[in-house]
Amino acid sequence: MAVKLHRCSATWAKLGGHPCWRAQKALDEAGVDYELVLHSNLRFRRPEVVAQTGQRKVPYVEFDDGTTLLESTEIAARAQNGTLVPPPATPAV
Repeated sequence: MAVKLHRCSATWAKLGGHPCWRAQKALDEAGVDYELVLHSNLRFRRPEVVAQTGQRKVPYVEFDDGTTLLESTEIAARAQNGTLVPPPATPAV
């Protein structure tokens, strides 16, 4: 399963636990294969992020089926536990 990590383009921001760096580091350490997608450092310049997630924040992980996982701490925890999978599909009513 391939995933995409969407993060800001501030690759220099590694100090102080920057959320984008924390998520990417966790994926790297867990050996997760991912595609890196960079977005603007400026939140108001992220219309594509809003269109996909409903918010302006990065990082987030996009799965093959189009679902997303938000929050760097959740991404890092799931990568470390080996549970980085798409959320279960909601049944159609």
